[in-house]
Amino acid sequence: MVRWLSWGDDVGVSAEPLPSYEELSALVVELTARLEVALARVADLEAQLRTTSRNSSRPPSSDGLAKPAPKSLRGGSGRGPGRPRGQAGFTLEPVAEPDARVRHVPRVCGGCGGSLAGVVESAVERRQVFDLPEVRLEVTGHQIVTAVCGCGHATRGPEPEGVPAAPVSYGPRLAGTGVYLMHGQFLSKDRTARALGDLFGARVAAGTVASWVRRTAAEVAEKVLPVIAERITAAPVAQFDETGLRTAGRNAWMHSASTATDVLLTVHPRRGVEGMNHAGVLPAFTGVAVHDAWAPYDCYTQADHALCGAHVLRELVYVTDTAGGETKAMAEQAISALLTLKDLAAAARTENTPIEPDDLARHTHLLRSAVLIGVTATAARATKLQIKHNNLFTRLRDRRDDYLRFTRDPAVPFDNNQAEVRHEVACKEWLCRKEGRRMSMSAA
Repeated sequence: MVRWLSWGDDVGVSAEPLPSYEELSALVVELTARLEVALARVADLEAQLRTTSRNSSRPPSSDGLAKPAPKSLRGGSGRGPGRPRGQAGFTLEPVAEPDARVRHVPRVCGGCGGSLAGVVESAVERRQVFDLPEVRLEVTGHQIVTAVCGCGHATRGPEPEGVPAAPVSYGPRLAGTGVYLMHGQFLSKDRTARALGDLFGARVAAGTVASWVRRTAAEVAEKVLPVIAERITAAPVAQFDETGLRTAGRNAWMHSASTATDVLLTVHPRRGVEGMNHAGVLPAFTGVAVHDAWAPYDCYTQADHALCGAHVLRELVYVTDTAGGETKAMAEQAISALLTLKDLAAAARTENTPIEPDDLARHTHLLRSAVLIGVTATAARATKLQIKHNNLFTRLRDRRDDYLRFTRDPAVPFDNNQAEVRHEVACKEWLCRKEGRRMSMSAA
């Protein structure tokens, strides 16, 4: 054990011997090693504090009140406010045959006051107003007649299709409107019932609205979901994602499979392959599966894979936020190359032409160079943070073809945002149902 004299010690009094040079050198080595460990731990904790939805896969809701200001990876577009040039607008156009005509004819002359009956019309100014007709409940009475034949046999008329056995009931159009207001416009059961009363004069209980929803959900599960699953399974490109939620008081996972026209959302207790198999799409899917880099997706080897560019951009932004020197510079170069390739692919898709080969080769080379140098710069893997950075650069190197599939196949999107947005909306809608409140438009 090393001991020094304190300021109050009497140097003239004998004390423990001062440490030798070898002891001091050993102490310096020990303290330096401990300092390096502490600094690495501090850097790791600071990196965790800087993790937000902007530079990771965390949802925006996890940022709390201290959420960062939006920061685009792109500069200004130079476009002014208003509708972009070339974007379609919407304008009412008059119809040739309106549903009703109202003539506004003058009765007396505005000059002399004489009658204008039978005079010649010199001009007609036409205006058309598009509006809803007066809406009220329409009651249809169904009479099921029983007729007695001459032989004495009584025959009852056929049951009207879709009409319950009860003496009175609400029809399918009102029920459909209630389901739409609740699940399409995110009203609570109580507000849906009040809206039906205010709009149509239908006095509906909240429990009735809930029964409509249950009945519709059962029919959708039985008749619609299998068709959607088959359509997605047969699609050439589909997007997949999963996100956590709580249901029935327990943690669960919502799995998403979607195309531009179909969305299948399923809930399962497990996040991985078991939950994906339960959804019933990936086991038989042979197209291009677009997803993040989560490992269980790679179990489905019969499909081609395209990794989400938005996810990896957030990971690269995290590197620029938490690293310096060559590591940061290579992350910035990779971001720039990826964004340029994204723009080149979007322009080529718009013009229905392939990406110009020289441009593709140039920016693919810039990306590859950044990734290879990044792997080398973080190869020591000396800290948890450096290990995380190295894993990212290594994945970009090893799965370059999957990350750049969008540059070769115009049907493959750059990112998996379509699936993520639908997941977020579905989960927020579910939460609003649970809390009995309306989901705000910003959440959608």
